[in-house]
Amino acid sequence: MTPLLAVQGLSKQFGGLVAVQDVSLELAEGEILGLIGPNGAGKTTLFNLISGALAPSQGRILFAGQEITGLPPHRICALGIARTFQIARPFARLSVLENVRIGAFLRHPHPDAAEARAREIVARMGLDPYRDVPASALTTAGRKRLELARALATGPRLLLLDEVMAGLTPTESQEFVALVRQIREEGITLLVIEHVMKAIMSLSDRVAVLHHGELIAVDPPDVVARDPRVIEAYLGEEFRASAA
Repeated sequence: MTPLLAVQGLSKQFGGLVAVQDVSLELAEGEILGLIGPNGAGKTTLFNLISGALAPSQGRILFAGQEITGLPPHRICALGIARTFQIARPFARLSVLENVRIGAFLRHPHPDAAEARAREIVARMGLDPYRDVPASALTTAGRKRLELARALATGPRLLLLDEVMAGLTPTESQEFVALVRQIREEGITLLVIEHVMKAIMSLSDRVAVLHHGELIAVDPPDVVARDPRVIEAYLGEEFRASAA
């Protein structure tokens, strides 16, 4: 079966700095693949390459069997890949609903259809009480939900989530875990960067680990948690003990 996403020998250099080095991985339709690693490991750079924000120095990216290497972000989004960002930057003066409606126009060019789709997603993300509130007035958790809602409004087959749980309380993180599971149940495939290990290990079918731009493991969570290379590079002995 053709994977939904195939990254083949992907590298990205910034001058003498190699941010991503010869990364190859595949993502099956309907899968949740976690992406972990230390700060500076190349995780967000990999997202930028897949989403078209950066062009690779070498390698290929295929989505649903079609090569998308080097395509601009709007073309990649139109094909069905959406992403969130570590720091949510909504249109601050627009309402929550207006922010989401902008994303909905990609699949629903008629204003009434875009409005209906935006209202549906706002409700699904638990933002209905804040529908007409300016985005600038939201809490951190609210802005994270809005960031997710805007991405969903574009109608993706593949959703790239970049630390959506950063800065949240444990209760808020648990709520986001439930949201991510709900999104997968609706048929959307997910690639998730996350530093909240309890969340990413419970969510993911497999976990990919980057270290200094290199992929050092791609395995089910229980295997990754016992991998000596991963423990040394990122998780630490404390995590292995707690997991045990």
